[in-house]
Amino acid sequence: MGVLIRWFIATAAVCGAVTAATNRLEAQGVSTPGLTAAFLFNFVKFTTWPADGLREGSPIVICVGGNELVADALVKLTHGKTVEGHALAIRRTSFEGPLTECQVIYGASLNATRAEELIRSAAGYPILTVSDLEDFAQRGGVANFFIDGGRMRFAVNTAAAERARLRISSTLLALAKVVRDGRP
Repeated sequence: MGVLIRWFIATAAVCGAVTAATNRLEAQGVSTPGLTAAFLFNFVKFTTWPADGLREGSPIVICVGGNELVADALVKLTHGKTVEGHALAIRRTSFEGPLTECQVIYGASLNATRAEELIRSAAGYPILTVSDLEDFAQRGGVANFFIDGGRMRFAVNTAAAERARLRISSTLLALAKVVRDGRP
């Protein structure tokens, strides 16, 4: 079988698995915090950090601010799991002080001012910034969640990911609404 065909089959399988997991969670009545945690976990699985942003053997630190229920759901979901040989550590944060120990920052219930402060404080670091603020990615964050037709979806700003030196898998991008910096 050709390399292109194997790649296509693998990509289709991963897309199907992510979609099926999301549909299964929604069908089971999983809470919004549980669904958010599942999405964040998948973001980690489909993101590659530069060598200086995630050293071999060090944990992937997911910092959560603004929603204790998402942090709790992440703790349960990630317990005992690894991604590419990295343990997962969940930290609760108030976004006061340095965030450079985080590989992922999820800011819940941010207003526009706090979102822009978070984006500025993460600038120049290999940090996957995510929020539930609807235009967070367009403001310069890497990803945000939004509701479309009663389902949770996500947007990704590929330029913001590149600035953070993160490589987002094409498999994940195929499921995302890709946006650019700036408001429409």
